[in-house]
Amino acid sequence: MRLKKTLLFSLWFLFFLTFTAELVKIVLYLDPNTGHKPLGMAHAFFWSCLLLIELAMAGLAVYFFITYPKRRIRLAVLSICHFTVILALPMLFNNWSWTCLLYPWPHSLQCFDPATSRPAMVISLFIGFLLVPYLSYRWGARIFCGYLCPHGAFFSETYGRLFSRRPGKFLKLGRIIPPVYLALMVIALIAFICVPNVIEPMRTAQKLLYFITAEFFYFVIGIPLLGGRSYCVLICPMGYFVRQIQTFKRRGGQLESFNDDSR
Repeated sequence: MRLKKTLLFSLWFLFFLTFTAELVKIVLYLDPNTGHKPLGMAHAFFWSCLLLIELAMAGLAVYFFITYPKRRIRLAVLSICHFTVILALPMLFNNWSWTCLLYPWPHSLQCFDPATSRPAMVISLFIGFLLVPYLSYRWGARIFCGYLCPHGAFFSETYGRLFSRRPGKFLKLGRIIPPVYLALMVIALIAFICVPNVIEPMRTAQKLLYFITAEFFYFVIGIPLLGGRSYCVLICPMGYFVRQIQTFKRRGGQLESFNDDSR
């Protein structure tokens, strides 16, 4: 039991160190007087810790694949999606922007970032605006949020399984934060379409918001205290967007039934 707690704390501390290093990077980027050496050291430390996290998640994925036979298909698909967009494609093309494929709008503005390659942008736009809405309308939220999402879905099946689920009264926040977050992403999208030059300051603000909610809060606070789906339920704009598609489908069916009855 003591060994288990030690390993669990060590893994949590690795997440804490990784995203504290990213916070240091953000602060150094915002300070124009910072030299290249401190920023380079923070950058190297962050990527080293991130690689260790990915190795740990791969180990957990294998462990839970063996331990939970009924969840093997889901875990296998999620692992392929996660490691493809987080490791394989960025390493193959030497460009981190390829992660935008499964972090499309409204989850992120990364596909609109000037640093994102055009092929990655086009594929991300196709996935975010066509494929995900179609899959969600046809089969429900469980497809993207259960089998494809490389963030909340994957980490809830690996890192999140080490902790118990205790969302409790915080569930009320899930009725407020996701729709507000989605509204902000809609405003950002409209602003970018109307004034393309605003993408850089919007992208900077969005990265900071994403770091606070989807990374530092989720990995350091949310999963240990509230469970693996804490970000998905309480914050994620993509999950809320997908659920609204399902709501639209149900209301459409009700309207069709009403029209049939009134004839």
